[in-house]
Amino acid sequence: MLIDVFDSRNHSDTKSIGCFHFARSPVPGEHVEIDGRVRMVTRAWHQPSIYCAGAKYAILISDQTTPINDTPLTIPIHDDAEEVI
Repeated sequence: MLIDVFDSRNHSDTKSIGCFHFARSPVPGEHVEIDGRVRMVTRAWHQPSIYCAGAKYAILISDQTTPINDTPLTIPIHDDAEEVI
């Protein structure tokens, strides 16, 4: 799923990071890794548009200073047989 990602501590000064592909839509409170840094999703919304191609979903993330190697993985990883690794 193609998702627009915005980075900001509040909604008034958001900065677009770009569009990223996710296996599923992140929800508020969930942690995602972008560019080697773990960040928390603070807001998620649907932005429908029938007239142009591109992302139809967007998330707002905030910085988290914990390095990715110190943060436990919250999304289970599945192999080809759908077993959790």
